[in-house]
Amino acid sequence: MAVLAVCAQAARETGRPAWWEWALVAAVAAAVAVRRRLVLPAAAVALAASGAVLAGGVIPAYAAPGLCAAVALTQFPAGADLALSRSVPVLAAGLTGAAALGLLWPAAPLVATAVVAVPWLAGRLVRRRHDLAERAFTERAARAVTEERLRIARDMHDTVAHSLSMIAMKASVARHVAAVRPEESLAALEVIETAGREALVEMRRAVGLLRDGRDAGTAPDGDLRALAGRAEQAGVRVTMTLDGVPGLPDGIRLVVYRTVQEALTNIVRHAHATACTVDVRAGADAVTVRVTDDGTAAVPGHGHGHGLRGMRERIIAYGGSLRTGPHGGGGFAVDARIPYRQGQP
Repeated sequence: MAVLAVCAQAARETGRPAWWEWALVAAVAAAVAVRRRLVLPAAAVALAASGAVLAGGVIPAYAAPGLCAAVALTQFPAGADLALSRSVPVLAAGLTGAAALGLLWPAAPLVATAVVAVPWLAGRLVRRRHDLAERAFTERAARAVTEERLRIARDMHDTVAHSLSMIAMKASVARHVAAVRPEESLAALEVIETAGREALVEMRRAVGLLRDGRDAGTAPDGDLRALAGRAEQAGVRVTMTLDGVPGLPDGIRLVVYRTVQEALTNIVRHAHATACTVDVRAGADAVTVRVTDDGTAAVPGHGHGHGLRGMRERIIAYGGSLRTGPHGGGGFAVDARIPYRQGQP
């Protein structure tokens, strides 16, 4: 519209433009109007019509900057929105037209080259930056997917290892005492049933998360006591102290739950312990978890090692720290500290 206004003023002053000359100027204005929707046609029309207007002397010299601005406006999206294979011919056509105008005005190639090349190059730089940002976003998304898969794998390991350890131990007890103490065998079968049902619930949560992105859920205070109860059913006496756990953020509470779950699973499977203590205390900015037993402090086995590694990765992901190893009482100790802030999910 600005180009048309300038040309109208020039027409009133000179009285020269005929209808076809007006059509050329209108084509330039139309190309500017549709430059983002019809990038290639708009750039081609703006270049051709502008060259014809300038070469034919349709408008006076003072109106030339308006045509240059119109060409520049169409060259930028040509550089930014088109693929390189389609964008380079637009640039080449513009530079060729600039060279041709040099036959009429010696200074035209320099000006026209700047009008064509600079906006085109700016568009290519913007496109490059956009491509880099999109690639970085894709890489971050892929990394997030990988981390989520690892998290789900750790949770699955914790659930399966804990439940199957309990089931295997109680099945062994039931087999040995079935003939002489049937009531104890029945109690062991009840533990097996409970552990199996709970494992199925956890598996459904994980499968639901994989299938449709539902949250795998959090672990309330009562679940920690349920973990202690299952360990006691396996023959390990548990002394549990919980302070401030219900007020923890959901994500931190789940980390605490998985840490205690893995520690108790390892005690049942590897420590040959008769008793253990679980101490979970939430402070103003961090929660501490300490699990100790009176077992043999044996070197972790293959599965145990995977469990400790998953526990450490989960805690480190929240900026926490983990120490494991024998303690002064002769057994094994797990000490974790997980920082958090109020309002953290």
